[in-house]
Amino acid sequence: MKQIGQARIEWALLGVIAVVCVVLSFLQYRWTGELSRAEPALLRAGLNEQVPRLTRAFNEEIRESCTILMPDANEIRELGAAEAHKLRYQQWIASHDRSLFTRIGMAIPEQGSLQLHGMDGAGRTDPMEWPPNWQGLRDEMAARIKGTGRPPITPPDSATIQLPIFADPQERGSEIGWMIFDLNQDYLRSKLLPRLVIEYLNPGSEAVYDVSVSQAGPHGAVIFSTRGDQSSVATGADASAGIFSYEMGAVPGHGGRGRFRDEDRSSRWTIAVRHRAGSLDIVVAQARTRNLIASLLLVGLLGGTAWALVRYTARSRRLAEMQFRFAAGVSHDLRTPLTAIRGAAFNLVEGLVKDPAAIGRYAKLILRNAEELTSMIENVLAFSASLHSDNQEAPQVFAIGDLLEHAAASMAQEIELAGCRIELTVAPDLPAVAGDAVALELVFRNLIGNAARHGAAGKWIGVSAARFADGLEIRVCDHGPGIPETERERIFEPFYRGEKSRLHRIQGTGLGLSLVKTSVERQKGTIEAHNSPDGGAQFTLRLPAAPVAV
Repeated sequence: MKQIGQARIEWALLGVIAVVCVVLSFLQYRWTGELSRAEPALLRAGLNEQVPRLTRAFNEEIRESCTILMPDANEIRELGAAEAHKLRYQQWIASHDRSLFTRIGMAIPEQGSLQLHGMDGAGRTDPMEWPPNWQGLRDEMAARIKGTGRPPITPPDSATIQLPIFADPQERGSEIGWMIFDLNQDYLRSKLLPRLVIEYLNPGSEAVYDVSVSQAGPHGAVIFSTRGDQSSVATGADASAGIFSYEMGAVPGHGGRGRFRDEDRSSRWTIAVRHRAGSLDIVVAQARTRNLIASLLLVGLLGGTAWALVRYTARSRRLAEMQFRFAAGVSHDLRTPLTAIRGAAFNLVEGLVKDPAAIGRYAKLILRNAEELTSMIENVLAFSASLHSDNQEAPQVFAIGDLLEHAAASMAQEIELAGCRIELTVAPDLPAVAGDAVALELVFRNLIGNAARHGAAGKWIGVSAARFADGLEIRVCDHGPGIPETERERIFEPFYRGEKSRLHRIQGTGLGLSLVKTSVERQKGTIEAHNSPDGGAQFTLRLPAAPVAV
């Protein structure tokens, strides 16, 4: 009862642990759900903060270069347009990459026309022809100088920047010239934009965001993309902003120069950012799934560990109980034959038995009990050796028929005392077996002895050997009461003895069948126990045949 109560407590504890694991899993799922609802907003807020920083850095890079390259009206009056342009250019290339612009020009009215001065790579300023993409600006600038036109407007789909030079910074419409720049889009794609993307959006070794820059509008051409295929990520973007922004036209009061601005309404291009997983919502959902799987694995590990601990504890307790029963049973089983041997020997020594026939019976009694002691000791020693010895001797090749005959002969007296007859059937031309002949003989002796003890009521023991697939099948049967279904799964456990064995005080250590199973498996064989249809127990043992020598 105490053992049953302890087992109930342990299983109750396991149930409590299982409930706690389920509750923790549910809470974990709810908590991760709450976090997942807030996380996209936090990530998007951070992204919306970094993208404007990137656009400001891009615009500032261009603004700084244009500011350095623009001479004011005083410099032009004092040095002349060409020298003022040259001086500014030299200041600029001293600290900046000249690859930012593919073309730099200064448009100045000279001799009744609008003359364009260009700067070559060596820093020389020379008159130049108006490029085809600047023709529209030239017409607007010429009309503006004559006072008949509005300030020139750069086409929104171009990479050209034009900034006016004012004669009087405080007076609108006092333009005396313009600086015109063509951005080098190859430089932007290969150097400037990748550097800014890494700095502001993908600072680690692994890129997190896909970024594209395209002309403003629903179908604007893609100027730059981190995807490598010049495709836009504007569809489903996590964040977007205007880039390449400036105010087009004259702004008096700014030192005679045009002024850049960062408002999206004046942006020619649009930068779009999208997480490489598809979107921030997908990223958070994937992270939640991973966290949930990890937490479930941990909770499952906790529950599994608790279950294994309870099972191990129950098994250890059961093993301890069987060991206790084994010790008690062996003590009784050893005492019984020893008492019989001592009593018979005492009567013979004291001369109490003088009839020759009685003396023979006493001698047989001593021999029978001595053999029983020997059998029990052999089983205990063999079981101990099977637990502590991993050394395998060289296999012997032998005939299974001879081994079965020898085992049956050695058990003849026990079979006779049980009132049984043994029927040995060995099929002809059986293949030889390779293994430990001594261990296998002990296996068959245990099986035959087990049939004699537990199947004596049937008065018959059958032992047969036949071919089976590539090996042999040996059966040991009896016509006894059979194996109770509640015990059939445990009869090969060490120290286990069935209920009938304990009630009827059938001698045994509870090690015989455990030793049988261990020895057969060491021979790379299998053994099964079941009840035959005709009644009685049947043990079926299968062994591989010895390899044929070539």
